[in-house]
Amino acid sequence: MGNYHDKLKNSNLFAGMVYSACKMGAWCYSYNRRNMFYSTCPNQQEFMMFFSMSGCLDYIFSDEVDTTKPVFLSDSIGMLWVADYLYQNEQPDLVIVIGPVFNSNSSVRGIEDSLRSLNFSIQVRKNLLQILQKVPIVSLDMMYQYASMLHYTVTEEIVTSRDFQFQHSCQNSEEEMTYASVERVSMERVRMSEEMILQMIREGNQDCKRLMREQVVLARPDDYQTKSPQREDKNTVLIFAALCSRAAMEGGLSLRTAKNMEIQYITAVEQANAVTELINIREKMMEDFAARVHECRTHPEVSRVVRDCCDYIQNNLLEPLELTDIAKEVGYTEYYLTKKFYKEMGVRLSDYIKDARIELAKIWLVATQKSIEEISDQMYFGSRSYFSKVFRQKVGMTPAAYRGQVDVNTDSRKGRKEWKE
Repeated sequence: MGNYHDKLKNSNLFAGMVYSACKMGAWCYSYNRRNMFYSTCPNQQEFMMFFSMSGCLDYIFSDEVDTTKPVFLSDSIGMLWVADYLYQNEQPDLVIVIGPVFNSNSSVRGIEDSLRSLNFSIQVRKNLLQILQKVPIVSLDMMYQYASMLHYTVTEEIVTSRDFQFQHSCQNSEEEMTYASVERVSMERVRMSEEMILQMIREGNQDCKRLMREQVVLARPDDYQTKSPQREDKNTVLIFAALCSRAAMEGGLSLRTAKNMEIQYITAVEQANAVTELINIREKMMEDFAARVHECRTHPEVSRVVRDCCDYIQNNLLEPLELTDIAKEVGYTEYYLTKKFYKEMGVRLSDYIKDARIELAKIWLVATQKSIEEISDQMYFGSRSYFSKVFRQKVGMTPAAYRGQVDVNTDSRKGRKEWKE
């Protein structure tokens, strides 16, 4: 653990870093004397006026605050601040404050109305408006990260957003700034991201996987009241699977294919044993649904017979899939079906079956603990060596290498998290 002077030095360094990153100011106060030591914020006098008028300054020194945790504050015009406490001899000695910022959902256009309500003169409002328009806009999620980094800087302890304190210090507002209220901002952002992904599935846009990786993974902030993290995580992906299935049908995928894919992924979700497995399942599911819709849309000339043939294959990948049975299902002779299929799809029927099984195998390798031999047997490849050969031809690596690569990528991105029953 670092000593007091090391932490003080690090807090000064952190103040410079946040200012260089987004022009967000930092302030340092004596906890006992309540006077300011320094600030990196331009226009200190004006911003201090808002901080003080709103009661934020008094609040950070009040007995209401748990000085072992970061506290979020909001002033009278909606600017956001974060305060944390540097201890010496087991007592709070300094208060480090970062801000102000507007979060990405703040209405900058509403600033003038807020200033008017404070009864400033026209000239003062004009000057303040020019200053306030330079306040950085930082998303709430990013402020969570800055608050976590500030806390680690002054305490060397790791904190999560569930440990944050929230105080709405605008004296003219009756609404209290709580964790639940600010979570609504994150919830809306997640909903928007989710709808973007569903629209990409409807369009058959195969870039949806990249989009999801830019968003928060498993970030739907719903509470299903199950009191089980495992069940909460699974419910999130199960609901998303149903939404993906519906979006795919709206994009042109047949009802039978979409519902069978949905069941397939629901089964994989229920068998998952770790959050990282759910991440892989969801990414693969989005990619799979988008690819199927893309296939439908890029081959509009494909006849109903061939589409029925493809649907039958997709829905029976764990069956022997003899040519006789397929031809009987779609009402064609074996000879004419193979000719027609190749003409319209540009691939032999037997190769299409192999490709479909390899795609399912990729899902199983990512989402289940099935052995490679078990996957090979259930998909009628005859032997593990033949399965590995076909897989390598289609994917460019062996099944074992594919499974290992996915595990490494996921662990490096999120860290391995196992559920506790």
